[in-house]
Amino acid sequence: MLQLQTYLLLLLTGIMWGGVYLLMALGLNLIYGVMKVVNLAHGDFIVVAGLLAVTLYGAFQAGPVLAIPLAALLFLLVGLAVYRGLLARVDTAGPQGELRTLLITFGLSSIISNIALLIWGGQYQSVPFFQSSVRLGSLFLPESLIISSLVAFVLAFAVQFWLIRTRWGRLVRATAQSELGAASCGLNTSRIRLLTFALGAALAGAAGALTVVLIPVQAASGGFVTVQAFTLIALGGLGNYLGALLAAILLGVIEVSSSYFLGASAASAMIYLIFILVLIVRPQGLLGQRGRI
Repeated sequence: MLQLQTYLLLLLTGIMWGGVYLLMALGLNLIYGVMKVVNLAHGDFIVVAGLLAVTLYGAFQAGPVLAIPLAALLFLLVGLAVYRGLLARVDTAGPQGELRTLLITFGLSSIISNIALLIWGGQYQSVPFFQSSVRLGSLFLPESLIISSLVAFVLAFAVQFWLIRTRWGRLVRATAQSELGAASCGLNTSRIRLLTFALGAALAGAAGALTVVLIPVQAASGGFVTVQAFTLIALGGLGNYLGALLAAILLGVIEVSSSYFLGASAASAMIYLIFILVLIVRPQGLLGQRGRI
């Protein structure tokens, strides 16, 4: 009976961590699905949003309820500025365009991380919210993980609902399917790309403000966060929402189980081993619908 409870706890914990990872990767996945741009500053957006949440807590005792919408709004504006000031000024089509965007976002990542180091220093920081545990039958789960995962899943499904059920969401999906076809139908694809990048940045901001109650952040850790998010979306299928959801839950369960049975140091190794094996068998990712969201 105890063993069954242990397995159930590992499964539930893994699924909840999967929700958190999904939110961390959702903005990156959305941007790639429409623009075919890998935003290398995505992790830095998340980290800075987390550090801003720490600052809000220290100054005003403000929790995630206030920090999440503020961070989302701030990075919505950051996304608008980055797209209009940088990405809209270069040709992003073709291999050369992809290289240009990689260089631009890499440079942006370096600038953001260095400014963050100057402001917040190099120490890891977190927000001490939701510190108790919740009992589910005979199982005890961290309150912070339960709340964070619920909010993450709600935000993720809200984005999917917006993409499917709203006019602007359908325009975004049409552009993701074929930007040339969307433009030939009279759609303003430049405006849609602007909206997509801004929304992706806003999601990164929300993810940072939410996950800082679970994961301590450090100003220079944005690159690692970007690699984690890209691993997830590549495993699920670049630009594929359902693939990202499946990959997030899979990686969450693998990480939690590996940490329990093999130790924390083996968890990352297991994740990347599974990632390599899946891409050997299915280079397009688990669901293999590249470019679809």
